[in-house]
Amino acid sequence: MPDSPLHDISGEREDQLLVTCNRLGKINGTASRKLCHQNKGITHLAFMSFLLDKKGKVVLTRRSMTKSLWGGYWDGSIVSHVLPGESVEGAARRRGKEELGVDTDFSVAGSFYYQENYNASAENEYCYVLTGKTSEAIIANRQEISKTLYLDRHGLDKFLKEKQSQLTPWFIKAGEYLNLNNVLWPAS
Repeated sequence: MPDSPLHDISGEREDQLLVTCNRLGKINGTASRKLCHQNKGITHLAFMSFLLDKKGKVVLTRRSMTKSLWGGYWDGSIVSHVLPGESVEGAARRRGKEELGVDTDFSVAGSFYYQENYNASAENEYCYVLTGKTSEAIIANRQEISKTLYLDRHGLDKFLKEKQSQLTPWFIKAGEYLNLNNVLWPAS
């Protein structure tokens, strides 16, 4: 699949500044990506977005094996960090372009704190969950994503039950804190 001109193919940058915060999401400074993920990590702002395509199916992504944390695990549509000066919605829009080649708006559906170790590193994040819709063609950035999957509400339920051990910890936590089916497909 060809790249989108919107893709950022530079990959992870250890010196990139992330927004640090407390466990309630209150911003308290910045630190490098490297420091935020060393040992037990420094709490920082992150997000995961769930994108519905033009058929109303949620797009799930499998993280590239080159990712420093949880490479090869299944994840939401778009996942990343909030950078200094960005809103959570703006960060999701930026990464939507860079990861899936789509330019769309996102809305916050909820948030949670979690900390999870991974070898000598960790995620220590106040994580926002966002939703969005697009009619644009999805073009995965292979630097970030190895595979995409499109699921309806029943397919998502089945997938979450059958693939639990292959999901990122924040994906699991999002499902524990929010009813993803109700967030993605609210009753009309």
